[in-house]
Amino acid sequence: MTAPILLATTSKYKKALFNILNLPYDCAAPPYEEIIQEGADPIAAACELAAGKAQSLGELYPHHLIIGTDQVLALGSKIFTKPNTTEKAVKQLLELSGKTHCLHSAFHLYQPQSGIATTQCVTASLTFHAHLSPQYLKEMVEADQSQDCVGGYKYESRGIFLMEKIETPDTNAIVGLPLIALIEELQKLGYFPNRFNPGTSSSPANN
Repeated sequence: MTAPILLATTSKYKKALFNILNLPYDCAAPPYEEIIQEGADPIAAACELAAGKAQSLGELYPHHLIIGTDQVLALGSKIFTKPNTTEKAVKQLLELSGKTHCLHSAFHLYQPQSGIATTQCVTASLTFHAHLSPQYLKEMVEADQSQDCVGGYKYESRGIFLMEKIETPDTNAIVGLPLIALIEELQKLGYFPNRFNPGTSSSPANN
């Protein structure tokens, strides 16, 4: 029997993505302070934050499979945080204009009772067009209400106009939850039992 699922987030964006999997789940805000140390490796930081969120709910939900997630945007070694205002969002977008930045999206699966603890991180490299108009960016941020999005844009909405090139194994990672890798990990734990035909080489039971 599979454990009930708990998402360690209240993010509407991540819940919308997880809904695609058609699995029952609960949500809870993790009692975890997000701190990224100066000079931290962006991928390591994303993994550490995802794990911290999941494990912070372990005592309250010992029988659940807890999924912690986090995303770090980095331009080179510089890590960005959520702008929270239109002015700061436009400033971030102008800094990213004409450059390639990375979105590192991590998830951590934690089941306190069984001791399951596994982390994965998927990276998306996004190149913005150069010479983006500050006025256009301001109008885009206000229309999309993307002030609460790191980088100041919503890829799944008007943010697509910023893109010159995208490289990633899973575009869901851009929004914040790498579903392809998550599905594979959940499959190993017994979720999606009817996904493959019995006896085929694709079935996890035969791997």
